[in-house]
Amino acid sequence: MINIKIAITGTPGVGKSTVSKLLVKKLNNTEKFGNFEYIDITDAVKEHKLYSEKDEKMDSYVVDFQKLGNYINEIVKSKSENLVIDGHVSHLLDVDYIVVLRCNPEIVSNRLKDRNYCKDKVKENVAAEILDVCLIGALDNSNCKYVYELDTTYKNVSSIVGEIVDAITHKKTKYGIVNWLDTYFYMLD
Repeated sequence: MINIKIAITGTPGVGKSTVSKLLVKKLNNTEKFGNFEYIDITDAVKEHKLYSEKDEKMDSYVVDFQKLGNYINEIVKSKSENLVIDGHVSHLLDVDYIVVLRCNPEIVSNRLKDRNYCKDKVKENVAAEILDVCLIGALDNSNCKYVYELDTTYKNVSSIVGEIVDAITHKKTKYGIVNWLDTYFYMLD
């Protein structure tokens, strides 16, 4: 059986973890792919010390991508599992399929404030959403030819997961569907 690694990426607050967890459940009930394991990059980086340093100001870790890549490869080798990799840097890994989740920047801002992110961290992540940072990174990943962008704004999780399963099953690519810049440029100040 061929193992597949699916990256679910997007700025914090777009719904990656919620979507990823339901996606794993849905895929595990599909005969086509076999079993999937869920990896939360943030948790893995902290738990297995897959970082080079901690950015105290932003309260985040600087990921050591070599260590993270080795960790993921060990999971694939030891368990022969398919993976759903949840994280806003997952599009930078050696994966087979990248799903870029997008969401209205005002909603992202509110979600991050509700999580008690500091003002600078909210501003940085909202700017990243407006400027397509994760999408551009995904398109720059030369190891992956399948990139699927999905606007999660006002969609329920089941329909998002259904669309992702359909995209993966049929090896669809789709991007360039979101342009927040024209409407939300004022949030970049």
